Amino acid sequence: MAKRLAIPSKELELKLVGKIASQLIARIQSFDTNTDVPTTDVDELGNRRHVGQSQGIPDTRVSFSALDVGINLFSVLTGTDPDSYPAGGVDISELTEVDAILYVKSATIEDYVKTAHARRLQVSDFTFNYSLGGDSTEEYNLIGSEKRWFSNDVVVDKFTSGGTTFVLNDTAIQLKNGRWLLSVIQDGVYLEEVSAPATLSGTYSFNNGTDTITTVDTEGSQTIVVYQAAPAGTNWNDISDTEVPASIRGKDVNTVIAANNIPRVQSVTINGTMNVQPVSEMGSREIVGYQRQVPSVNGTLSVLDTDLELIDIFLNGSINSGEAEFQIGQGCTISGVELDIQLIDPCDTEAPYTVMKTVHVPDVVIVGESFSSSVNNNATQTFNWRSIDSQCIVYSGARS
Repeated sequence: MAKRLAIPSKELELKLVGKIASQLIARIQSFDTNTDVPTTDVDELGNRRHVGQSQGIPDTRVSFSALDVGINLFSVLTGTDPDSYPAGGVDISELTEVDAILYVKSATIEDYVKTAHARRLQVSDFTFNYSLGGDSTEEYNLIGSEKRWFSNDVVVDKFTSGGTTFVLNDTAIQLKNGRWLLSVIQDGVYLEEVSAPATLSGTYSFNNGTDTITTVDTEGSQTIVVYQAAPAGTNWNDISDTEVPASIRGKDVNTVIAANNIPRVQSVTINGTMNVQPVSEMGSREIVGYQRQVPSVNGTLSVLDTDLELIDIFLNGSINSGEAEFQIGQGCTISGVELDIQLIDPCDTEAPYTVMKTVHVPDVVIVGESFSSSVNNNATQTFNWRSIDSQCIVYSGARS
């Protein structure tokens, strides 16, 4: 068989496995993954060459960008069910661990030719971008320590029958480290594979003769199993999600600050840093997990300058406070103002238009400001802001 020329983007798919569900992610625009192994040269007295190298725990990173068209992606990353998304919204503090699977299609048949799997990744930071002339996007960076490439498929099974025994749909292929399964997530908790019989809570054993998993804990709602296999038939299917718009451009993005619709907005960015710390232990070749500290949320908002109303809102919470002088950085800020980004359904042609998603930052204060003007261009003012309490809540639909 002739070697393929290259792998086009149309022959790649990204699946995320969350604590509740797995999903092929629609509207992905870019994907990157890299692994770095900390390496130190080892020398010795009396030797003009390196003796060898010592290696630390690998650092794996996955990043991707998607068109922001709803809550499906955020739902998987926060371990919530997109079909029963919480009415009160989900805060970024709920961003949790996921597995990422990259499928590569064969150049000639409707099947996978290779697969990459990264286990128990933790979101380290994210960016939401909204601009007048561009599509709304959400970007995420994730970190972990286990990533493998396979010539076989990576299969995801989900069980909801309860009990402590589960039979895989395909035959698992053993990993080089002796484990049989890549991940087992029961009721949102990653389980550890041990030799039979498993006796401790949070563990499971595997019978390779029957492809049966036995867990110590009884399943409450669901068990998700990720494993290497070589299933029969052709398994590639193009991603198709017709329940959401193709994209949402700036003309369908409303910016609301302190209940005031802000005119002339040109762009808004929301950045979040989750401040995760890796947890390791002696005797383990992988990261045990990640401990999340208090996140930080900040961003920018750029508008065509027209008057002093916006800076009045930021500093005084009102567009007509009566103040005649405005200076950023003076005094102590106790509370800020609310920032809402509303994504409107571009297919809705009758007002009031349907709000598909709302990103809500409860307490925003400005920490910087710039003003710019040039010949034959309109003057713009850009505000740098931060969240006081680190909250950033995503709602499905409009926020009541």
